[in-house]
Amino acid sequence: MKLVRYLLACAACVFASPAVAHHPIGSVTPSSLTEGLLSGLGHPIIGIDHLLFILASGVVVFYFGQRARMLVALSVGAMAGTLAHVQWPGLPYHDGLVALSLVLLGVLMVRRDTLLSHAGAAGVFAVSGIAHGYAYGEAIVGAEATPLLAYLAGFTLIQLALALSAFAAVGYLSVRAPRLDVLKVTGTALSIAGAAILCFALLPQIIA
Repeated sequence: MKLVRYLLACAACVFASPAVAHHPIGSVTPSSLTEGLLSGLGHPIIGIDHLLFILASGVVVFYFGQRARMLVALSVGAMAGTLAHVQWPGLPYHDGLVALSLVLLGVLMVRRDTLLSHAGAAGVFAVSGIAHGYAYGEAIVGAEATPLLAYLAGFTLIQLALALSAFAAVGYLSVRAPRLDVLKVTGTALSIAGAAILCFALLPQIIA
């Protein structure tokens, strides 16, 4: 029953927030350090796809280690993806790539794939970070250097905070509910959410 409630909650979040590109301060491009920072802090939280992936990252590093390597790869990849969007906007199907990153990580988690315990996991997180960072970049296109740098700092800080919070939560659950397979539950939920978001991302192209 706990698993069912968890999956339903995640599905509700997905269908309540089908859009995967957000402007945390509305449709206004940040024009100051403060706006850039607040926008960066907000984007990974209001984007359900980003939030789920980051929280799942914290679960992964709890079970497979390599905390520094994986989280640095995710952060650097996200910054690179954002800068790529600023320079080359208009990449087609980037929302779909974000959704695919959720499905990929979810499947690896459910399978307890040994890739996640090897150095190659950093590559998975780096590429996923680029996809998520490219989506982040939508909110900062056209901004000056100061808000752009603040935006990068903002979402990097919140990503690390969320991942480490998930890490701590899993540690707590492993003591209080040792029978709960958090890795499998999270991986399953992530895969379902990723598939749902992918459908929303591709539906306009299919209808057109």
